[in-house]
Amino acid sequence: MTSQNRRIIISGLTAEQEMLNQKLLNSSEKLSLSSEWQNWLIENHQLQIPHKQLIEIMVKEGVNRQIATDAVNFLLQQPTTLQLSPEWQQWIQENQLLNVPDKILVETMVQKGIALQMANYAVKVIGTKKKSDLVQKIQPQANKSPENKSVESQLLAKLESILAIQQQLRELLPYQNKIERRSHISKQEFLEKYYATNTPIILTEMMENWTAMSSWCPEYLKTNYGNVEVEIQTGRNNDPEYEINSYHHKKTVNLSEYVDMVVNGGETNDYYLVANNGNLEREELKTLLNDIVFPDFLNPNDLKQRIFFWFGPAGTVTPLHHDPLNLMMAHVTGRKRWRLISPNYTPLLYNYIGVFSKIDLEQPNYEKYPLFKQVKVIETVLEPGEIIFIPVGWWHQVKALDVSLSVSFTNFDFPNSYNYQNPSIRDSQPQQNLTVKSTFITENLNPLNPSILTYETVKNNLTDGYLVDEIFPNELLIISFGFVAWEGVPGFDFYGRTKKLEQLANRPINRILVRDFENAWYHRGVRGLGDSIDEVRDRIQQLITKIAPSRVVTIGQSMGGYAAILFGKLLDVDQVLAFGSLSFLNSQKAIEIADTRWLSVMENLEANPPAQCYFDLLELNSSNKTKIDIFYGQKPDPETPGNINLDDIHAQRLATLPNCTLYPDAESGHAIVKHLIDHKLIDSLLVKSLFG
Repeated sequence: MTSQNRRIIISGLTAEQEMLNQKLLNSSEKLSLSSEWQNWLIENHQLQIPHKQLIEIMVKEGVNRQIATDAVNFLLQQPTTLQLSPEWQQWIQENQLLNVPDKILVETMVQKGIALQMANYAVKVIGTKKKSDLVQKIQPQANKSPENKSVESQLLAKLESILAIQQQLRELLPYQNKIERRSHISKQEFLEKYYATNTPIILTEMMENWTAMSSWCPEYLKTNYGNVEVEIQTGRNNDPEYEINSYHHKKTVNLSEYVDMVVNGGETNDYYLVANNGNLEREELKTLLNDIVFPDFLNPNDLKQRIFFWFGPAGTVTPLHHDPLNLMMAHVTGRKRWRLISPNYTPLLYNYIGVFSKIDLEQPNYEKYPLFKQVKVIETVLEPGEIIFIPVGWWHQVKALDVSLSVSFTNFDFPNSYNYQNPSIRDSQPQQNLTVKSTFITENLNPLNPSILTYETVKNNLTDGYLVDEIFPNELLIISFGFVAWEGVPGFDFYGRTKKLEQLANRPINRILVRDFENAWYHRGVRGLGDSIDEVRDRIQQLITKIAPSRVVTIGQSMGGYAAILFGKLLDVDQVLAFGSLSFLNSQKAIEIADTRWLSVMENLEANPPAQCYFDLLELNSSNKTKIDIFYGQKPDPETPGNINLDDIHAQRLATLPNCTLYPDAESGHAIVKHLIDHKLIDSLLVKSLFG
């Protein structure tokens, strides 16, 4: 195996950037501009950010307008030899190191709006650069001394050689080209021979006493559960990355309507009732669990977010991916073709985003993905009444050959929690609508830049508009929105509280922390995520897709509570926890109820309207899926005249939202979170709200 498909790391500036840098540095005395700002200008000039925008950002950050204007005008005078952004140049370098043919690169660039002549020229110029200018390919067979390779490349070569050796050893097994079928094995044998050795197996004759085997079919679901609303995916045929973008394809329909779609629609991949919908946890569908008999190696008392219902027509395809934990799928009706690949082949599978591969096993593109030629694929057909065990890390692509009903489980009576360092690599077209952060660095094309946060790093961060903590796929994601800070830098909210929740629940939690430097109820965007609510929504959606959580919850207090409801509804999340939230941002309405607390903010928004206005939460349109919990105090605030409780007025308005529940507290006022913390009530409230 080689490391040709790993992330490319390029250090230093391009020759053109170095030339500009030197010219600008030579003029530093005249420009009176720090080297940090000069580098920032060079990077954003290369990204073709409008110069007017650069000037305004510099002025906003405290640079004299004349100095900023002079520096930008100096850049305008500099010639460029290769009119292509550094992001495109890096993309070309990465794909050339992956042995992607130049023809494919040029065609892709032209499709994204780059002129054919420029695309050909760029591919040719970058392709002739010395290998020392790039991260070197790792070719174990080459007669190259280790000391001439980077530390990173040597470590990767070692790790990949270990995987290759393990695969060679695995192929000595008698069942290395197929999946073994067994019936009625004991719990201990399953653990020792398959679970602990990371070996897939198909279990037969273990569903014979399931009532589901004789009752479950489309007509049965329609007759007994037809009025129940279920969440499905639709519009998959028009999106080649429908699974990565699954949140964009969610739709709620009556089960009877969906049954008719499946029965009458013929073979298609356009719609599917898939996992992560929580359908079997709903009261209306829980009785389906009575038709299942759990094998003794599953824990029947651990069902929350551990059991999933699948139902779809012939032709549905789950693209090539691996799961971050062990799973078992029991097939009730129809047949499904499974294609499996050992995790030892991971370096050859072009795994650029999360747990997904770029390879389509239905139609492998060996020209674009040449490393895949070395991969051995195991194929089998799962029949009704059979259970397949897919060990953690095993790649699989599944196609339904008939109308099918299945149930998958992850509630093993053995440890089943693992931490993956999933990649997030730009394998193909860079985005063209680049934005710039109002800090000293340019904004990455990919917003997902997780790190292991600590109390200190969160507290001392004074520049970023959002932070992403360490990623745990298939676990709860909490998106926290910060509240107002009239003086100083606004803080990130609920970080410490959610860290404590991890200990109380004994489960990892994903975190995205967001704050609004403008104190504009997030209507003027979030630094690093976008300049409008819609842009921020779209970027957060990208983060959610890449994190791949089991559930998504938004949370916030006051201004953050407003944002939690707003983005919770716009993103169609599972749950919103809002503390002391307003229900509208309208100065006239506020005056009518004598709510002058944030009147200046409302007047500013009305005088200078943002790109998108979401001034009344009751006007939001979305499905009824999102559960909204409103916590508020019933004591009037000291600065409010009389005995009017303004939060109660807003809460009663919010109560008209679908699936909204109010939780009043007679002992607190607007600062209800502080009250709950002071009285040591916040932890139990959050645990109950989030984990039941």
